[in-house]
Amino acid sequence: MTLDGLSLRVAVNELKEKITNAKVQKVLMPAKEEIVLQLYSAAAGTSRLCISADAGDCAVYLTETAKKNPKTAPSFCMFLRKHLMGAVITDIAQAGLNRVVTIAFSARDELMRTVELKLIVEIMGKYSNIILCDGSGKILDSIRRVSADISSMRVILPGLPYTDPPQQKFDPLALSQMSLSEALTSRHDTRVVSHITSVLDGISMQTATEILFRAGVAGESTAALTEKQVRHIAAVMQEFLREAIAHPAPCVQHNADGLPVFFSCVPYETYPKEARKSFGTCNAMLDYYYSRRAELFRLAQQRDALVKNAAKMLARVEKKIRIYQGSLEDVVRAEKFRKRADYITANLYRLKKGMKSFETTDYETGRQVIVELDVSMTPQEQAQKYYKKVAKYKRAAAMNGEKLKDALEEQEFLLGVLHYAENADSATDIADIKASLIKAGYLSPPPKGKKEPEEDSQPRRYVSDSGYEILVGRNDRQNDILTMRRAAKDDIWFHAQKIPGSHVLLLTGGKALGEIDDDTIVYAATLAAKHSRARLSGKTPVDYTQRKNIKKPPNARPGKVIYDEYFTVYVDAGKE
Repeated sequence: MTLDGLSLRVAVNELKEKITNAKVQKVLMPAKEEIVLQLYSAAAGTSRLCISADAGDCAVYLTETAKKNPKTAPSFCMFLRKHLMGAVITDIAQAGLNRVVTIAFSARDELMRTVELKLIVEIMGKYSNIILCDGSGKILDSIRRVSADISSMRVILPGLPYTDPPQQKFDPLALSQMSLSEALTSRHDTRVVSHITSVLDGISMQTATEILFRAGVAGESTAALTEKQVRHIAAVMQEFLREAIAHPAPCVQHNADGLPVFFSCVPYETYPKEARKSFGTCNAMLDYYYSRRAELFRLAQQRDALVKNAAKMLARVEKKIRIYQGSLEDVVRAEKFRKRADYITANLYRLKKGMKSFETTDYETGRQVIVELDVSMTPQEQAQKYYKKVAKYKRAAAMNGEKLKDALEEQEFLLGVLHYAENADSATDIADIKASLIKAGYLSPPPKGKKEPEEDSQPRRYVSDSGYEILVGRNDRQNDILTMRRAAKDDIWFHAQKIPGSHVLLLTGGKALGEIDDDTIVYAATLAAKHSRARLSGKTPVDYTQRKNIKKPPNARPGKVIYDEYFTVYVDAGKE
C-alpha cells in the first residue's frame, strides 16, 4: 500500500524529535530510486534514514536494515554526497496531511561558507520524487528529472525554481467542522468513501472506510446522506485524526498467510485484531512493513528462478524416460524378428534364394502363417540378419532398463525439489534446496573461498493434542538431517506413500509404537500428506514405521531412504 498523509504525519513528528541536529555521515543509494542517509547525533547515536521514490514503495522512515549498495555509486548519489556530506539536519516538516516532506540542512559549500539546502521528498506513487534545492528554492537536481515533454503541468529540472505539486484537495486538519461538512457534500451521486479520498488530503481508502465505520454510516451515495449524518461524519473524522496524531499506536495487519498487507498509525476496527502486529513507533512500523515486503519480493524472485530451473531439469529427465520406455517397447518388435528367423531356420531345407514368401506352421499356435522373404538375400542370410536385430534390441533393452530405473529415481527426486521450491517460505529454504541440488550434482558448487556460511536450518514444528512433538522437514537436505541424524530409533517416521514429500518425525520419548494414541498417529500422517505433492488429492496413503527400520542406500540422492516393515494409514490431506 502507499504511505498515506496521516501515517506520514506521525512518522514526521517522530523524525523531528529523533534526527533534528543529526549530521550526515554517509549517503548511499542501494536502489535506482532509493537513497539512505546515515546520520549521527549525540542524543540518538547512529541511524539510517531511508528515502524512496519507487512507485510501489515510496516512503521516508528510519530503518534498521543495512542494505547492499552497488560497487559504483550512481551519479545522483555522488551529487548528494558532494552537497550533503557533513551537513546537519535543522528541520523536517510536512504541510498538513500533504505527502510532501521537506528536510532542511545546514551545510558548507566549496568555500566553506554556510549554506541552506532542502531535500524535498514527494510521496505520490508513480509521480514520487526526491529533489535537492538551495536556500532560495532553486532546483539543484532530482532523482527523477521531469521535462516539458513528460509533463506540461510541472517541470523539474536543475536551475528551475521549485514549485509545489498541484493541489486540489482540502486539508482536513485546517477546516472547521462546518467547512468539512461542506466539503463532504461538494459532489452528489458519488460513493461516500470515494468522495472522501478525492476531496480531502492525506486520507486513504482504508482510512475513509474506518471513519465511516466508526460513524456508523454505510458506503452509500453522498446524495443519500442526511445533513445530520454529514455533520456526524465530519465530527468523527476530526476526532479520529486528532487522536491518531496525538496518541499513535502503529500496527501492521497480516493476511491469512501471515503476509503484511496494511499498516496504520492506530489500530483500525475494520481489520481483525488477531492478525495485528503492534510497534512502538510509526518509523519502526514502516521499516518492518517495507523491509518485509522487500524480503518477500526477493524470496519470490529466488523461488521463481529455482522452480523454473527445477522444472527444466524435470522436463529433460521425463524426455529421457520416454526414450527409455520406447526402447523397451522394441522388445516386442524383437520377438517378432526372432519368430521370423525361427520360421526361416526351421524351413531352410525347402527354401531357395529368390523366393518371395513361404507358408509354414506357427509352432506356438498351430496355425498356418505366411512369411515374407527378401529376394536379394539367401534364407540363411535373412535368418542371421533377424537374429542380429534380436540381439541388438535385447542389449539395448537391458541397458535402457537400468537407465530407466535411474531416470525414474531422478524424476522422483526432482519432483520433490519442485515441490519444496514451490513451497519455500524463507531464504534458508532456498539455500537448503540449492545445497541438495549441488550434492546431487545438478548445480555447480560455489568457488573455493566464496562459499556462503550455512544458516541454521530448522524443520517445521507441531504439537499434537496429546503433547507429542512432531517435526516436518522443509526440503531434502532437512529430511536427511531429521531422519538420519536427529531421530531416535523409537521415533516414528511418516511419509506419503510413493509420492515426493517431507519426512515427518513423531518424537516418542522412548515409548513403543503401540503406546502412541491413534489421534496422534492420524495427525502426524495428515501432516505428511499435507506436506507432499498429494496435498490436494483427498484421501492419501501414508506409510509409517519406527526410525530403526529406515535405511539410506549408499550414494543415494538427498532425501532418499528405503524401508520394509511399515504400516499404512489413509488420511485426508486437506485436514489437520
